[in-house]
Amino acid sequence: MTDVLNGQFTINFEINDRTKNFPQRPVSVHASQPELDDLVRDGFLIRRGLIPAEWIEGFGEALKEIAAGESGKKGAEELEGNGLYFRSLLQKSEAFHRMIKFEPTLSIGRALLGPQVSFDMEARIALPGVAGAGVPWHIHMRVIPDPMPPFFCYPHSVHGLIYLDSVGDDEGPLCVIPGSHVNPRMELDGTYDKHPDEVQLTFNPGDTLIMHGNLWHRTVPTNADCKQRRLVLFGYAPSWIKNDLERGVKTDGSLTDMLRKTGDAEMIELLDGFHW
Repeated sequence: MTDVLNGQFTINFEINDRTKNFPQRPVSVHASQPELDDLVRDGFLIRRGLIPAEWIEGFGEALKEIAAGESGKKGAEELEGNGLYFRSLLQKSEAFHRMIKFEPTLSIGRALLGPQVSFDMEARIALPGVAGAGVPWHIHMRVIPDPMPPFFCYPHSVHGLIYLDSVGDDEGPLCVIPGSHVNPRMELDGTYDKHPDEVQLTFNPGDTLIMHGNLWHRTVPTNADCKQRRLVLFGYAPSWIKNDLERGVKTDGSLTDMLRKTGDAEMIELLDGFHW
């Protein structure tokens, strides 16, 4: 059942779980139905100035601390000429915890994926004064086989980009191809070629892009006049897509950990060791 009020609306989900007496999960969606329709069709939705300035400042300070703490460490993702990447932000700073239940984005994720979703955050910093830095065309979930099996679970997810700095022509606009998230046979990986259907987007601090995880996107390479570009990324996925039931007698997991370390790619995949 859906109740519409003042452009926003509530979806009253009922979970088909008899063991919990079919719990009700109402979601007050921070978007109008036409906006959601546009997101489903085009694969993205822009929210200008969504994140308060004090949050942006806090995120920036937290990233600065994380960057200093991880610099030079094993596993640090410092890509020469192309900036820095940081994973699992929720484990590294409480500054990002305020996004966990941030209804303006969470409600949209739930409206599109269902009321039960999981959440995580990452970040990227593109350094100032570095020409030619950019991210080529890509999608986030390259797992769609051909032919597509009858019961294949199409990889739907809702991802977001929060801009901590202004992004203009110098910093490299973001390019997206509307509708490309439903075209699994598009082949653009690793290129920067301009696409006839692409839309170029620029941003100010606090602006947020909400998109389908398989929307094709890239950034235009920076020029030598570029300023720092800090970007916080978040993602929602159905919370039930996991293998760990968290039931029964617990073990230390050493046997499967050993298999993950010594097994081939197929073994790792079968043991829930697959990562995007």
